[in-house]
Amino acid sequence: MKGLVEQTSAIKPSQNFDGSWERAHRNITAAACIGLLIIGVLYMYAQSFITIILFFVNASGEHVTIKSGNFIAQLSHRIVIMKNPIRYSVFVSQLFFMLLPTLWIIKRWHTVHILSYVRISRVSFLEMVIAVAAAVCFIPVSGGISDFFMKQLNFPDFLARINTQIFTSYSIPELLWLVVVVCITPALCEELLFRGYFQRTLERTLGMKSLFIAGIIFGLYHMQPLNLISLALLGCMIGYFFYRSKSLLPGIAVHFANNFIAMLSLYKKSDGNVVFDAFDFEITFLGCVVALMFTICLLFVYQLITQKNFEGKLQLT
Repeated sequence: MKGLVEQTSAIKPSQNFDGSWERAHRNITAAACIGLLIIGVLYMYAQSFITIILFFVNASGEHVTIKSGNFIAQLSHRIVIMKNPIRYSVFVSQLFFMLLPTLWIIKRWHTVHILSYVRISRVSFLEMVIAVAAAVCFIPVSGGISDFFMKQLNFPDFLARINTQIFTSYSIPELLWLVVVVCITPALCEELLFRGYFQRTLERTLGMKSLFIAGIIFGLYHMQPLNLISLALLGCMIGYFFYRSKSLLPGIAVHFANNFIAMLSLYKKSDGNVVFDAFDFEITFLGCVVALMFTICLLFVYQLITQKNFEGKLQLT
């Protein structure tokens, strides 16, 4: 491990890379992996700790008694009690234990020019639209993959329903709060970590391979076995937009749009009926194939409209 860390990178650091890791000429790939590991462990433990603290604070005011001894009813009740602590812990931990440590590592190890390093740069409106459209077309494919594994593994339906209760909203204020927690915060924090830092740093030595590595790690990070493949593919797609555009903005927009549609699909009236019925449809194999074809076509279009810009932009090395 010591030899890996101290190994000189094949790419010489530029004068803008004045961080401690860069000055020591240590291996850049090791920086990406170690940085991601540190932040991942910190975030996981911090979120668990915050959730436990908030759970006890929230549960202290609960006086609801479960009349039924049914296990599913008890589990559902526990999830209802836990949903607010989980929401708050996700919001707080992503800001303070994912976003801030990522910024600190970039500044400490690599460069004080953080925005330039993570590629906060403008892209055309057309690029943003095509990227979001491709992600939206991919949603039926993602859902079809998850449904396939759910059926093959005989995954209990009630576990999936209980899981969605955490992110189901029953009023406009609750929906807006979930948009902040589930859409805006992850779109900023996760994209900055996985694309802005991890993929960006890997790209300096591995080139295009970095988007596949970052995409797979992105899927594993969410710890959702049934959605692992679809999340990894989505991560690779976002990584492709980041690689082609040399900007973090398309990925942020795609991440937000994907989560926002999920939040709208879980928005219900007080009587439990879904508000946006357009999102409640059966996913068929033919529908998945058509959606996949549209996604591929849009990715091809994205490659065409970014070709000139992609070739003209010089990467920081």
